[in-house]
Amino acid sequence: FDMGEYKEAVREWVKDFVKALIFFVILQTYFLQGFIIEGACMEPQLKSHEKILVNKMIYHLRKPSLGEVVVFTFPLDPKKDFIKRIVGGPGDLLEVRDGYLYRNGVRVSEPFVKEYVFGSYGPLRVPKGKICVMGDNRNNSHDSRAWGFLDISQVKGRAEFKFWPPWDMGSIPAIPY
Repeated sequence: FDMGEYKEAVREWVKDFVKALIFFVILQTYFLQGFIIEGACMEPQLKSHEKILVNKMIYHLRKPSLGEVVVFTFPLDPKKDFIKRIVGGPGDLLEVRDGYLYRNGVRVSEPFVKEYVFGSYGPLRVPKGKICVMGDNRNNSHDSRAWGFLDISQVKGRAEFKFWPPWDMGSIPAIPY
């Protein structure tokens, strides 16, 4: 047993560990981050306790688009993150009536919304620099209808990939509107 070799091995291991830690922190801060879905607001596509990866870089390259699922800082409690679908962008006139979402007077096709949407909303025009977000499970979603439009700067990233549970793994597609 050579103490010098042992110390050198420990020193190399610590250096590798620090490099991996720095890489992980940079990756999670600027590129990808894992999130856990809490609640039923995005069912049936995303269920409570599922784990997803969020692309944090994309919105540094372009603006968020209609139909994308985004993670954002909740405006009423900045310590919380929420996940919803973008249903309206700046300038859009939005309304929920007769159980359906209308954008600029045209009923939006949303086959992923599985039930009649109770209540009404709007018509309201989305201001510049804001977006309107709603959960896919509209009757069980605390979203823009309750707390207002979301400032685009509060969007952390686009939900890209579900990785847990493994039998339900796959991409999280944007719905083309």
